Amino acid sequence: MTFVLQKGSFEGMKTLNQSTVLNIIRLKEPISRAEIAKFTKLTPPTVSSLVNELVENNLVKEEESVSSKAGGRRPIMLRINYSAHYIIGVYAAAEVMRTVLTTMDGKIVFDYVQKTMTLPSKAVFIDRLKESIHYVLDESKVDQRAILGIGVAMHGLVDPDQGVAIYSPHLHLGNIPIKEIIEEEFKLPVMVENDVRALAIGESWFGQGKGTADFVSLSVGKGIGSGIVINNEVYRSPFNTAGEIGHTVVNMDGPRCECGNDGCLEAYASEKAILNKMKEESRHYPESLLHEMKEDQLSIRSLFKAANDGDELAMSILNESGKYLGIAAANMVNILKPSKIILEGHIFEEGPHIVNAVKEMVEKYTFKSSPENITIVCSDLGKKGMVLGAVTLILKKIFKIGRLESV
Repeated sequence: MTFVLQKGSFEGMKTLNQSTVLNIIRLKEPISRAEIAKFTKLTPPTVSSLVNELVENNLVKEEESVSSKAGGRRPIMLRINYSAHYIIGVYAAAEVMRTVLTTMDGKIVFDYVQKTMTLPSKAVFIDRLKESIHYVLDESKVDQRAILGIGVAMHGLVDPDQGVAIYSPHLHLGNIPIKEIIEEEFKLPVMVENDVRALAIGESWFGQGKGTADFVSLSVGKGIGSGIVINNEVYRSPFNTAGEIGHTVVNMDGPRCECGNDGCLEAYASEKAILNKMKEESRHYPESLLHEMKEDQLSIRSLFKAANDGDELAMSILNESGKYLGIAAANMVNILKPSKIILEGHIFEEGPHIVNAVKEMVEKYTFKSSPENITIVCSDLGKKGMVLGAVTLILKKIFKIGRLESV
């Protein structure tokens, strides 16, 4: 399904020039038609025609400038009409399915979260995906003709060109033609991407990656992944598998990872690995605060609380996990030389222990030339970043900049 501009709805862009003009308005608003012509090198009549159609379709709104040049007539300025159209974003992971409705500037106007208690079959997963989108459409009472498209951030290996979930290791599902199924159900354009790459795209539009051409988004949850942005574009590799940092080996003699290899980063520093170590180690240290807790009380939050209270075992567990993450991050810095690393996950939000260890390792193990300044920051989007990344898949298509053509 392609993006084609239609009166009363927006199922896509009719020409590359419309998309370019729309993006110039987004980046430079408020902006006049004359200024658009100057930036794009399109002729004023061409710009006028493109803008008029965008205004007619309620994508762009006009307003009179507050000032005029040399006392003459005030120019008509243009802005994106962000609230006139909507996007649906879905984040599908092993533990949760989150579906949101947003305006064109990423503001969430409806949010629906379904917790996953047991792993679904492929049929059940597909049904839940459809049902969650139907629920958001029905409950938000938004006219479907105002929906621009549906973006899906899917856990695991994804072919974004075909819109297929190739394999989801934590869901134990594979070969799901998400794009085909959802487009057939809702008659809307659908785009699908790996969840962590979608996160990186979301960070580039709405988060810590905004205005940064080269960065790595490092996400830690049940698993570990990274989204790599190079020259303002997410890097996928020819096989759509780039960024699998969780399955880089940090210790050949380490514990077995779910992927089948030994000593993967994920086996040391994922939430699951940290919790397993916490449960195992707490049995052998009766002086630790963790030893006094029942197993169902042991959590990432309680681990950080114990560390903040000075518990040596808790601090040791967090420090070790942070060091392994930091070594992996340092290796990525040495290879890619990004200007920023964005850390996302609950383990970075609960306290400074892991973040400080990551920074220490990156500082210690990266090869730097004098002008380099690599910033390490925590995401301010949090888990919302995944679903906003799904939304941004559609926004990037709408605001795509390409070669200018004469009209």
